[in-house]
Parts: sequence; C-alpha cells; structure tokens
Amino acid sequence: MADKIRVVVSSVEPEKGAIKLRISEPPPPPPGVKIKVEPKDVSIKLQIKEPIKVYLKVRSTLDGNYIIYDHPLYDIVVMPSKNKIMTFVRADAKVDPYPSQNKLFNFFRYKGIIAPETVQGGNIYGSLEAIYPVNDKIDTLEVILLAIYDFLKDEVPDITSAIEFENAIEDYYANPDEEDTTELGKVPQATKKGTIDPHHKPYGLIYRI
Repeated sequence: MADKIRVVVSSVEPEKGAIKLRISEPPPPPPGVKIKVEPKDVSIKLQIKEPIKVYLKVRSTLDGNYIIYDHPLYDIVVMPSKNKIMTFVRADAKVDPYPSQNKLFNFFRYKGIIAPETVQGGNIYGSLEAIYPVNDKIDTLEVILLAIYDFLKDEVPDITSAIEFENAIEDYYANPDEEDTTELGKVPQATKKGTIDPHHKPYGLIYRI
C-alpha cells in the first residue's frame, strides 16, 4: 500500500492550503526470459561401406586367451575371462623392453581402454598388466585388437630399426671389415700410443694420492 506524505507550503500561496503528494512504488521489473528445452534423443548412425581389417599374428590358447606375437621384444596377451591385458618379455630380447611396454599401456590409457590405476607389474619377471572394463554396447575384444594394431603398426618398425642398429654396431666391433682391421704386429711399438695418457692422473686424485 502506497504511503501518503503531507507537505506544507510556505505562506507564498496560503489560499491553496496544503499540497498532498502520493508516492507510489516503482513498477516491478519485467520477469526474465525463460526458455524451456525439451531433451531429445539424438542418435548418430555411421555407415561403413567396408569393414575395418587388421592383420595380427594371433594365437588362441586353450583357456580362451589371445596371444599377439607381432612385437619383437614382448608378447601381448588378452584375457577376456579376467578382463586383463598382459605383456610377457621374450627370452631372446636384447633391448630393454620396458620403455615400449610402458608406451603401450600409456596408449591404452589415452584411448580409454584400460583403468589407469590397475597398471602394475605381473607375477612373472618383466611382465606388465592392466584391467580393462567391459562395455555391453560394443565388442570389447574387437576394440582392444584394433588398438593393438594401431599401436604396433608404428611401434614395430621403430623397434626393429633400433635392434638392427644395435646388431650392426656389435658386428662392427666384433667382425670389422678389412679396411678397419690391423693384423697383429703391423702396428709399430711406441712409448705413448692412443689419446689417453696412462700416466695422467685425474684432477681430483692429485691431492689424495
């Protein structure tokens, strides 16, 4: 309810008497614009003309596991009964396989295939393992095999090149060519040979010896 304020005018115009003023409250602001959004189920359909084909060296075991032999340093085992992926180091691996194993599980984590907190060492020396969740809407095994294929198609050529380089260096030192060898007795005797002086002591040992 509006309040009434009585204002008394000075004696300039006394015949008109007092002036009555009525102050009303300001009109309320217009209500905000409300938008009602009705959720709708939007389905996305993908039409694949040709199925995706991957080529892996896979063997199925008697207990239903799948072993992939494509990597030169370790084997990858997918265990559907335990929802687990494991890697086992090969006996003939001459290069440390752990960096590549760690790279594989980081690739799985990036793709959202495994639970990151489950990555750990296995009960066999050099093995790594992780648990993957099961999705009822898609074929989990197909997703894992596709991810392994995507990883190996870039990783295997790099690892193979590194192994070939390591073998070439070892063969270069063990079986050098004729131009890089010197027969025994062909090198003349000298008091000092090579670039390392055996009589020179390291700086830190001068004051202790």
